[in-house]
Amino acid sequence: MNIHGRDCTLTVSRDGYFIPLPYSEETVRKTSKGYGLPGVIGGRIREIRIETGKSIQGCFVTRLEYLCTAPLFLLLFYQNEKFDLYADRVYEKIIYKNLSIKSFELRGDNKEAFKMRMDIDGTDDSYTDSWPLNTPSLEWSHRRTYYFDGHSVIADSKMLPLVYRFELSGTYEERAAYRIKLYFPLSEEQYPVNNRIEKLSFVIDVKDGISIDLYDLEPDSGLCDINCADTVLCNQSFRVGLIVFNMRNQKERLEVVI
Repeated sequence: MNIHGRDCTLTVSRDGYFIPLPYSEETVRKTSKGYGLPGVIGGRIREIRIETGKSIQGCFVTRLEYLCTAPLFLLLFYQNEKFDLYADRVYEKIIYKNLSIKSFELRGDNKEAFKMRMDIDGTDDSYTDSWPLNTPSLEWSHRRTYYFDGHSVIADSKMLPLVYRFELSGTYEERAAYRIKLYFPLSEEQYPVNNRIEKLSFVIDVKDGISIDLYDLEPDSGLCDINCADTVLCNQSFRVGLIVFNMRNQKERLEVVI
């Protein structure tokens, strides 16, 4: 991100490890909590707001690259543990302490870069702090951006003709809940794909051996009839039981179950 000719940086810190992100935008800010008192009808007292405290909320968006992909999925695996966020916005350097993940979305458009959005929520222990004077800007080191191949999606050992977009999301409230929405052109090969899918897999990057497996997919809705001459573009949403992130290459072997 570039503001006034200078690069901004955003870095996640957990357990002493710093993860610079190739982010495109962020909205993390400190907001006030409180309640309003209504004004008196016909009187001079207007509605006022009573502030009871501060909270930290917002989100950040990043592309997936080799150095940040596994750490981001580990954040989801350790989503009950707190982390810090270092933001250098040129006009200010600020640290958001003791944050947690509220929800996330991993999105892929065919031949476009994978994008991950993390929604941030503060805790009772959250606060902001200034960067120590000896802390440098933690710039991310560009290696290689990962792009989604819509022809690499496999449903129950069968390669789908094309998934031109997907949206994998998760929320962490009383319990974790995951969903995926697939966008694809209907064909006789895919129709009807409105039954349960035992395993859905797609590749993040072949060279680095990174992939994601989804298990126990239950459809939320059915599909339309395709009795027509034109191509029918549709989408279908599934509830997901289990997400497994895999990284297998010469340097690393990692499996993250969320």
